[in-house]
Amino acid sequence: MTLLPVKIRSRGVDPTTLQEKLHVSAPMARILSARGVTDETEINYRVSQLAQPDGIPDIARAATRIVDAIEQNERMFICGDYDADGATASALFILFFRAIGYDAAEFRVPNRFSFGYGLTTRFVETLLPDEPDLLITVDNGVSSTEGIELANEHEIDVVVTDHHLAPAEQTQLPPAHSIVNPNLPDSGFESEPCGVGVAFYLLARVRRELMDRGYFDERALNVPDMRQWLDLVAVGTVVDMVPLDLNNRRLVSEGLRRMRSGQMRPGLTAICEVSRTPIETLTTRELGFRIGPRINAAGRLDDISVGIQLLLSENPDEAYELAKVLQEMNVKRRAIQTEMNETANRLVNLVDTDDSKSCCVYHRDFHEGVVGLVASRLVERTRAPAIVFADSEDLANQTLKGSARSIDGVHIRDVLAYVDARFPKLILQFGGHAGAAGLTIYKQQFERFANVFDDAVKVLASEDAFNLTIYTDGELNAEELSLALVDEIDGLEPWGQSFLPPTFHGTFDVVSTTRVGRNREHQKFILRTGSRHFEAIAFSHPVVEADQIEMVYQLNRNVFRGEVTLQLIASKIEAVD
Repeated sequence: MTLLPVKIRSRGVDPTTLQEKLHVSAPMARILSARGVTDETEINYRVSQLAQPDGIPDIARAATRIVDAIEQNERMFICGDYDADGATASALFILFFRAIGYDAAEFRVPNRFSFGYGLTTRFVETLLPDEPDLLITVDNGVSSTEGIELANEHEIDVVVTDHHLAPAEQTQLPPAHSIVNPNLPDSGFESEPCGVGVAFYLLARVRRELMDRGYFDERALNVPDMRQWLDLVAVGTVVDMVPLDLNNRRLVSEGLRRMRSGQMRPGLTAICEVSRTPIETLTTRELGFRIGPRINAAGRLDDISVGIQLLLSENPDEAYELAKVLQEMNVKRRAIQTEMNETANRLVNLVDTDDSKSCCVYHRDFHEGVVGLVASRLVERTRAPAIVFADSEDLANQTLKGSARSIDGVHIRDVLAYVDARFPKLILQFGGHAGAAGLTIYKQQFERFANVFDDAVKVLASEDAFNLTIYTDGELNAEELSLALVDEIDGLEPWGQSFLPPTFHGTFDVVSTTRVGRNREHQKFILRTGSRHFEAIAFSHPVVEADQIEMVYQLNRNVFRGEVTLQLIASKIEAVD
């Protein structure tokens, strides 16, 4: 495929009034103005201003059913997902039940390789011998019609808590007792929480119902403070990359505040210890790139249960040992991903043509749990939609499982739906959203699918989908490049999806450059602008050798052997001719 030149543009803003109104620096006024902030209430993240849960569909009905189960000591299974959002949500339910003295609940999470995603019939069949009375899904369930029907046949109620949308081809919601999902069309909720966010709101409503029934008074129990679990909500929200709307920013901000003061689960503290992550200065960057990947590693390579056990542990020593297990899994995941990235790049080079608008790759050695990460890297490299396939565990039917990632202007789920409508049975199953999707195809159909998929991308891509423009918060002069600005940025955490971390661009002279990292996969620079020198690093970026570069970057506080310095983290580097 032919890559068009990347355009770098500053976001158009008028920060003058905002700088005076909010008493912030000129760069920060530009940053906030570009994100639509108009007054102080949008950056004051008080927990007391959290949205109330009453607008979430079925939340009262679900809370009533759960409280009935608690009072009757029914057996309850929390059926989670195998990522960090599902793990934090599962742990939150169990921790809440422990806090109220209810011990008839346990978590059950399907192994992604054996059962796939959600409350499938095969997964429900494994639960039946234990005779549960109630199943609660977390971070899944809205598309699990057949599994819920099977549970109903055995007189097991199912409460669905989810934030995903049902597939377009699914004409009606599954026959669950209740479906707590703030993203359903009839929702009156003003935010888009992730799975653990939905769990948090449902449990807050359960707590209210318990209080109304006199549960705590009758048992002389303290009413649990829901804020104690906002560390879990913060991690799940950031790692799952849901939009950081105002309400989600309030949840994450309070969670980060508590974590920085040491008020977090022993398991999260242990992850910080094994990853050498300073607790006092935690930001969303550390949640997303240090804590999240270590929890996710368990679900990608083996079983997320070890991650949930870590989050549930009350013993710091036990938590540390579990964190070391996750650390080892994450090291293994990185090694697998590095090898897969190299193989995927070679495969793309073999099949790429000038008129290709996508890339599909498969190799027999690819690991199913890592294909999504490799697809994301291919998108970064090719600036086109990418699907990476691996062999599934369904050896009898010889199927491949693929993970798709896309670019702005190409709705990947719509592309798969287009293919499915025109070539029935070419795709065995699929689901997803604009930027990411999962699918299953027969192995023998791989080449045919790759060609059909590329044709569909060409049909459905928007006119400017392949014209990449990077928008930044402008250039910084030498004086603005400072730890003071880093402090100001960190003071207005959280940053994330839909409230993007501040990003800048500029032209720098290159004083020196070296390759670093275990496999020398990163490039470090000493840069000069004016009379000042700065350190920059580009992670897993193609090597750039030039006397002068144009760079897109974020500011970072680098701590090494107790010394704090300014570091520029580059996301895009181009040589200046």
